Amino acid sequence: MQATRMLLPVVSVLFLGGCAVTAPELDRSDLAGDISMQGIALPESEMPRPSGELTLDEATRQAIWRNPRMQSAYAELDLTAADVLEASQFANPSLSLSAMRPEGGGGNDYTLGLAWGISGLLMRSSRRDIAQSHWEATRLQLAEGIVALASDTERAWYEAVAARQRAQVQALETRAADLAARLGERFHDAGNIEALERAELRIHATEARLDLEEARQHEREARLRLAHLMGLPGEVDGWQVAAELPLPLAELEDRQALVQQALGQRLDLRAQDHALAGLTEGVALVRRYRWLGDIEPGIEFEREGDGTRLWGGELEITLPLFHQNQAGIARAEARLADGEARRARLEGTVMAEVHELVERLGHHRQRFTMMQDELLPARRDAVERVQKRVNFMFDDVFDLLAAKQEELADWHKAVAALGDYWKARTELTHAVAGELPGGEPGSSGYFQTSKLEYGAGAMDHEHHEQGNPEAHQHMNHGHGQNDHDQATQSGHGGHH
Repeated sequence: MQATRMLLPVVSVLFLGGCAVTAPELDRSDLAGDISMQGIALPESEMPRPSGELTLDEATRQAIWRNPRMQSAYAELDLTAADVLEASQFANPSLSLSAMRPEGGGGNDYTLGLAWGISGLLMRSSRRDIAQSHWEATRLQLAEGIVALASDTERAWYEAVAARQRAQVQALETRAADLAARLGERFHDAGNIEALERAELRIHATEARLDLEEARQHEREARLRLAHLMGLPGEVDGWQVAAELPLPLAELEDRQALVQQALGQRLDLRAQDHALAGLTEGVALVRRYRWLGDIEPGIEFEREGDGTRLWGGELEITLPLFHQNQAGIARAEARLADGEARRARLEGTVMAEVHELVERLGHHRQRFTMMQDELLPARRDAVERVQKRVNFMFDDVFDLLAAKQEELADWHKAVAALGDYWKARTELTHAVAGELPGGEPGSSGYFQTSKLEYGAGAMDHEHHEQGNPEAHQHMNHGHGQNDHDQATQSGHGGHH
């Protein structure tokens, strides 16, 4: 009975201590709060597969719901939660049994011992705090992973829209080149142009078709990348992105404010802060218990061969004679120094990234603005003047078609510049960990290329007589001055 009274408290403490700890669980409200400041929301329920026009918000939610990167991040968080659980639990006791038979005969000696290391108990609270800091850091890394995935998906969406719009403009350019080649065949048959000029027109038409195939391939690849990010690899049927890119928003004036916003809100910086807290606690823990080795109190029961029963306790202590855990201290301090250096390096990287992206965004905005306000109006004016010269038969229709192709080529470049602007703005939004000033995409209008489309009758010259100069007067450019003025007033025309 005395042995039972001695064992019961120890076993009870061990059992209760081992059962009282559970692993931390991810609170979706905390995760939603971490990413909400960047305009990202977690899907509330399972997302149906996309159909019809795919908006930017829907593409982002699809990626967050389906992309395997998120499942991997959740699994990593569960592993870290297991570390918290392990750090919070008591060490299991050890049970020793022995039986010895005397050589000369007689009864056997039996020994039963129960020992438990209590060093872990003394450091349990600190170890649990360290593991909890690591778990918080991993949770923030998960949130940062969601934000990064959303940013990648947003860039892919803009790239898909730009690729679609560029393919549309290239199709018009190719159409004009094909028309010039067909007319060249007729004019050559009528004896109005040389064979060399006809060959050059055919070359230009073939090059334009090759460019169109390249543009369409780029569009297909952009859609495939977007589908892959949405967790739907290869599924590009049944949905379509927008046909036109939004116009640029207001310029970003206060660069330093964006830097401070990034330093205050970046989730990876906050994750590093939690990791540093754990490393700092680790240094304090090692220093606090550097004299402490293994301490194992125990209870032992022995029954000798003559039937005598012995009860007692034992205590095993590691003596710090040859070292006082200097290696552990040095290791913990080195880890802390490395963590501080990584934190400082990340902060510097964030600042440099924001400055670089602001410069890049301004460059793409300025480049597009020059095209929109100067180059495209000049091209338009040149086409109109060539049209007048064709009407008075100073130039021929091939000069008009060539001028139109050059104009469309510049529209193609303008779409590419605008796509670069939006991709840079998306990267900057991710870098500063929050919404940028200037309004919502589309609030300034859209870069409309649909007005570049020729009328069907104007583009098809099959009804003209071979070599008839009067046919030149019927050339329609698809965006007359009235259309231009209306587009400017509506804010959607692309000529401002």
